[in-house]
Amino acid sequence: MVKIKKKKILLIHRFFYPDSAPYATILEDMRNLFKANGYAVDVLSSQPSYKAIDKSKKEKIVTVQEDGSTIYRLPVFKLKYIKLEKLLNFFWFPVSSLFFLIFIRKYDVITVSTAPQVFLAFLTALVSKLKGSKLVYHCLDIHPEIGKISGEFKNEFIFSALRSLDNYTCKVATKIVVLSDDMKNAILNRNKDLINKITIINNYDLSLGKKSNNIFFKDNEDIKRVVFTGNIGRFQNLDSFILAIKNNKKLENFELVFVGDGVALDGLKHLSASISDSVKFIPHQSIAVARGIISEADFGLVSLRSDVIKYAYPSKTMTYLSEGVPIIVSVDISSEIANFVKSEKIGLLVEPNDINKIYQIFKQVSAGTLEFDRNHVKKVFNDKMSKKQFDKKFNKLIKEIIEEN
Repeated sequence: MVKIKKKKILLIHRFFYPDSAPYATILEDMRNLFKANGYAVDVLSSQPSYKAIDKSKKEKIVTVQEDGSTIYRLPVFKLKYIKLEKLLNFFWFPVSSLFFLIFIRKYDVITVSTAPQVFLAFLTALVSKLKGSKLVYHCLDIHPEIGKISGEFKNEFIFSALRSLDNYTCKVATKIVVLSDDMKNAILNRNKDLINKITIINNYDLSLGKKSNNIFFKDNEDIKRVVFTGNIGRFQNLDSFILAIKNNKKLENFELVFVGDGVALDGLKHLSASISDSVKFIPHQSIAVARGIISEADFGLVSLRSDVIKYAYPSKTMTYLSEGVPIIVSVDISSEIANFVKSEKIGLLVEPNDINKIYQIFKQVSAGTLEFDRNHVKKVFNDKMSKKQFDKKFNKLIKEIIEEN
């Protein structure tokens, strides 16, 4: 009897379980998915280093899992000077991955994501081209465009050089996976010839099934709450929501709650100092506790600058919807997520920085005049954004690539 040789897949990303980065969990789920479908799956990653707490986790350089997968972990720099550490690792992991790929056996399919930005995918594309491996470019956001907005790649020469590298990666890739139509269009704006390579597969709620059963808000149960969870960063325009409360008549029976941390946190606290009875801040919580807080909220808040929504997709959307919580979305009203909310009737839309409209929505929330069917919201999530949908689409993609001549 002839033994059929399994097709070999290599998953590459700087962070892998037990690292705490979100994609570290996605990669482990992808590994399990592809293994379950009969492929030989290995992972190339680094020593845990996503957050300070992860750096204490020491993993073997080579680990063979019980199911046959081999996990390769490259060393990383761990320095007292965090900025220098990040800079060194930004280049070190892609370069060391390049040499690994050159000298390791050939894989039928290699998947690589957009972190570290541009370089890792570009160097992986070079080796894939050299060895004849098929490449899946998994774009969690679009670089260097996001980097230009954030200021990391604001120098025009650097930006142009990085986009040239990323254009090469897209040209070499067998398939390009993005999270939304907006992201697809961002790539097509560079090169319309890539249209047949691009597949939309949104991420899923990574925290599903991890919810604290404890009631977080023990007092004032009748208060209506709008909750924002996750990174409190510079792209979210969160000051508009505080100003809507601060610059208008006080709303009774209402709280705006922020859960998490980020570079914009101190500024928001300062802005809301005079209305601390209406705006609350809760430090970063475990996934289970955060989900518990969301489940008790009346609305979840999704906000992203208009120039950013073209190149990224707010993952917190999935977490809100999985709990049946309707959402207030402040993004470009022509974006995919805005159209999705409107067509599926799962929330409300407001244009970024429209403080008056935000206040009117908050006023309605406070009065309890806005009603959404939470069972319907959950159904939309299960039909459109669940892990089941992610698995189905990604498995189909890999199968098509493997079977291509």
